[in-house]
Amino acid sequence: MKESDFFDWRQDILARFQSIETADEIYDLLHQQTQKLEFDYFALCIKHPVPFTRPRLTLYSTYPQAWLGHYQAENYFAIDPVLKPQNYRRGFLKWNDELFAAPAEELWQRARDFGLRKGITQCVMAPSRTQGFLSVSRTQANGKTFADSEMELRLHYLTELSMMTLARIEDPAMACLEMKLSKREKEILQWTAEGKTSAEIAIILAISENTVNFHQKNMQKKFNAPNKTQIACYAAAIGLI
Repeated sequence: MKESDFFDWRQDILARFQSIETADEIYDLLHQQTQKLEFDYFALCIKHPVPFTRPRLTLYSTYPQAWLGHYQAENYFAIDPVLKPQNYRRGFLKWNDELFAAPAEELWQRARDFGLRKGITQCVMAPSRTQGFLSVSRTQANGKTFADSEMELRLHYLTELSMMTLARIEDPAMACLEMKLSKREKEILQWTAEGKTSAEIAIILAISENTVNFHQKNMQKKFNAPNKTQIACYAAAIGLI
């Protein structure tokens, strides 16, 4: 890859994303770029960090409908290795037998049965801790492709710009749990996350215990949370504290 080639592409693709006004335009552009990278299909998955037990997922894909239906019916989301923290933190994931080891061997075999024989997933994390996964795949296992270094740079930039643009146009896919907290509420939450009791927080902040409890109950009402611990955990998960 010539350095000038990448920066020319980077400048052009940035300008194109900046002119986008709808989510469909994003997906059309990703489709075009997927083909230029010499892959057949793409999937963009947006995963939010909360709720913990059933994180909110949004998926747009050009994969064959039969494969998407099978993936969802078998709940492969639960075992897909590209969605596991120990893997996506690496950022650039090439699909292979090692990545799809147990318990994901069946997923990998079935994907190939549906014609997805070579693929790559790139992960990018937004400041809100929302994760974006851009996967590209092809039906041929062999053939000309870009070098890994160029592929990683381009996929990372495409994923990052897609998430930024979805946020700019206020697409529901990027809508985060909104936690508007006062400075005092954030302070109380930080100490709650440290495991401090209301009495201890009152001493630390030089306020009354009743004031601490008032703020905690007010936050519970704001977010319809059953207890102060859940609010503190969610706030930490989305990078608020």
